Amino acid sequence: MWPKYQQIGAVWLLTPFVGGGMAYGIASVLPRSDVPERFSVSLLAGGVGLVLANVTFTGLGPDGAPGSVVGAGGRLLGVDHWAVPVVLSVAVALAVAAVVYADIRRDETGGLRRVLLAFGSLVAFSAGGSQVGLAVGPLLPLLDDVGMISPLVVLVGGGAGILVGSWTGAPRMIKSLSQDYSSLGPRRSIAALVPSFLIAQLAVLLGVPVSFNEIVVSAIIGSGAAVGGWDSVSARKILLTVGAWIASFGLAFVVGYAAMASLVFLG
Repeated sequence: MWPKYQQIGAVWLLTPFVGGGMAYGIASVLPRSDVPERFSVSLLAGGVGLVLANVTFTGLGPDGAPGSVVGAGGRLLGVDHWAVPVVLSVAVALAVAAVVYADIRRDETGGLRRVLLAFGSLVAFSAGGSQVGLAVGPLLPLLDDVGMISPLVVLVGGGAGILVGSWTGAPRMIKSLSQDYSSLGPRRSIAALVPSFLIAQLAVLLGVPVSFNEIVVSAIIGSGAAVGGWDSVSARKILLTVGAWIASFGLAFVVGYAAMASLVFLG
């Protein structure tokens, strides 16, 4: 499986630089007085809307198969042409940008908060698909070989697990992400969430398991460095985090290898 391992490794290695770089660039533009936020944030929202319109959802395809909003719109119009997805994607992007523009122009502070909430929800949605896939992926033999449980039960169980985990373990992580790595405000948060959503959707499209810790932390570091300089970023926290990532990868590999070797030996 070396080709897949190489693909996963490339995504993991590039994520901090791509996500952090995108967040740094966005956070550098948002506070500028010569670029009004009703334009810059609307442009970002339009780009996110364009991607979201092409994300695959269960039930939107033909006969209940997976499909995208753009694909469903093309079938609804009864037009089968290569230009239809492009036109519909641009239309969705322009509509989202127009709504955000009007909202921020009417109430800048409230509009930014609503955009931030929407982006956070999209990142949580993306994380749900990835994290449930990671959590229930090892249960695949129960579905294919043994047939003990249905996929619906597995997915519901994975979703319920995420909800329980969010209520029990999230408060400490929220404090850590919003304060320990870099102090976040609305603009820094928007700059961190946009690349997080885009990278997560790219990973899902490639079918590559991705670490949301790595995605979000690198984006937060990039957005914090753009506004407050590197002095506003906790170097100690970053080093501890990278060390924990490397140690956990090595420990999991060793424990997994030893467990499987023991089963083979005993069996």
